[in-house]
Amino acid sequence: MDITELTRKILDRRERENDPLRIVQAGHPALRRRAVTAHERLDVELLLELAEAMTLTMREAPGVGLAAPQVGLPLRFYVIEDSFAADEGEDPDDDLLERRPLALRYLLDPVLEPLGTERVYAFEGCLSVDGWQSIVPRSRRVRLRATELLEDGGLREVDEEHLGWTARILQHETDHLAGTLCHDLAVPRSYIDAAYSGHYADLGEAVRLLGLSGEITELGEGEVVIG
Repeated sequence: MDITELTRKILDRRERENDPLRIVQAGHPALRRRAVTAHERLDVELLLELAEAMTLTMREAPGVGLAAPQVGLPLRFYVIEDSFAADEGEDPDDDLLERRPLALRYLLDPVLEPLGTERVYAFEGCLSVDGWQSIVPRSRRVRLRATELLEDGGLREVDEEHLGWTARILQHETDHLAGTLCHDLAVPRSYIDAAYSGHYADLGEAVRLLGLSGEITELGEGEVVIG
């Protein structure tokens, strides 16, 4: 079955057009395949339909990104959006993970380049490993090169730099296109039920209570960045 036929099949599994797609879980082979190039693989009308369905699915989950392999489609394509808003009166510059709102975007064939040597340690989850988190080190800054699908069906080339939480989202979703799950990259022993994440707001507690070792032990109290 070619990509166009598979895309159509995945979209048509829904009973109604505004139903979410099924997010496949760890163990599904689509999550371990290396995805194929997206550019010119699907006609724009079908690609937009896929993007809209994936956006609805991401929002309902809820999540901040969804890659095509997560709905069973080995295509180098994902949607991202983070509607994060700081609490009233909170200084966003005090946010250790540098989380900022991220407008909805559809990205084809993204290539990421780490910038600098700084790595940020944070708990991370995945919609395809529902209910679990682990501490994943990520580059604080990245360079993104991709083709962006616009809502009117147009395409534009992007070459941008991102940092903090947005950089983490991009790294997480781009990993999916290579068949990598975030937990593959986790600090050993840091895999937890998401319900326990509140116990480890300071990573020092995770180091102490979970018996973590390695570079993460170099973090000072309240720190998340090494390098």
